[in-house]
Amino acid sequence: MNKALMSYHVWSIVSKRESLWVDWVHSYRLRGKSFWMCKTPANCCWSWRKLVQLRPLIRNHLWSELGNGANTSAWYDYWSDIGPLGDFISPRSITDADFKLDDSVANIYSNGSWAWPLAWRDLFPVLIQLDQVQLTPMKQDRLLWRDGSEVMEFSSSCVWHSFRHTAPEVNWCRIVWFAQSIPRHGFLMWLVLKGKLLTQDKILKWDLSRRKNMNMMCCMLCYQNYDSHPHLFFECKYSAQVWYTIRNKVNMGDVSPKWQEIVEWLLARARSKSARNYIAKILVAAAVYFIWQERNTRTFMNQLRPPEKLSEIILNTVRYKLMGAKLRDTSSVRRLLEEWEIRGKHDEDDGG
Repeated sequence: MNKALMSYHVWSIVSKRESLWVDWVHSYRLRGKSFWMCKTPANCCWSWRKLVQLRPLIRNHLWSELGNGANTSAWYDYWSDIGPLGDFISPRSITDADFKLDDSVANIYSNGSWAWPLAWRDLFPVLIQLDQVQLTPMKQDRLLWRDGSEVMEFSSSCVWHSFRHTAPEVNWCRIVWFAQSIPRHGFLMWLVLKGKLLTQDKILKWDLSRRKNMNMMCCMLCYQNYDSHPHLFFECKYSAQVWYTIRNKVNMGDVSPKWQEIVEWLLARARSKSARNYIAKILVAAAVYFIWQERNTRTFMNQLRPPEKLSEIILNTVRYKLMGAKLRDTSSVRRLLEEWEIRGKHDEDDGG
């Protein structure tokens, strides 16, 4: 996001946007040179250095749509599919042909044809592709943003979409990130679904030579098998007891204490906007959060809570969340809140 916002300053410089700062940059920083080719002084300020460092990232995306060619650098801007001419025509060749390094496209185009030497067509055969390019005297050049074959008006939003890492949407995103969730619970749900928690089975894989010294490792909740993602959520005897206690509050009474079955149940209702399914997602995330918390407090602080106490904490956390949640005021939602012992606003008003 920071790079996308900084790119706006680069766009302002290259497009020569009307601004006192842009005028200052061209007068004191660039001094007639192209932004793409200027050198970075050793004593320049940090902000200018950061803008210059963006050049390799954004240069290929800034596309000049030719009008009269007066505001487009002939040698260093992208205005044709062959790329900047300066990439294959050296500054010496440019100056030897009586051109200037700060020439615009309009300066090297006259009477409907290009003004460069005929010998260049043999030295740089790619220039033949520019024979079809024509300027429009009454039209101004436009600096646009190009992403692949798509050309659009410049904006920080389109820059961000071009820069950010993209990947296909995973099917479980709606059960982790959703409106009115509990952020820290959602973050842990994300780690669990990615299998990234540092459980004992992962630690044992680091160095097999240490197995002899780690034979006493066991789940701190049930004191049996090594803890792992499937074991903690919720095949462990302790975790299973917690799950059996809380699952009926969200009509998941027939869902066994197995992580895969719980996730599949949530995925089948991921797009649902019903209050009951919303509560189910909050409940499962809260259960994951407090089970992991209990595991860590037992491991590092030697503090134990019985499963009944942990179940109570999970249910109370969900209840407190529902007290502040914005849900539709319908009869079914009111009945649902009554099941959680939450009085509606209309009841509070009537009761005084």
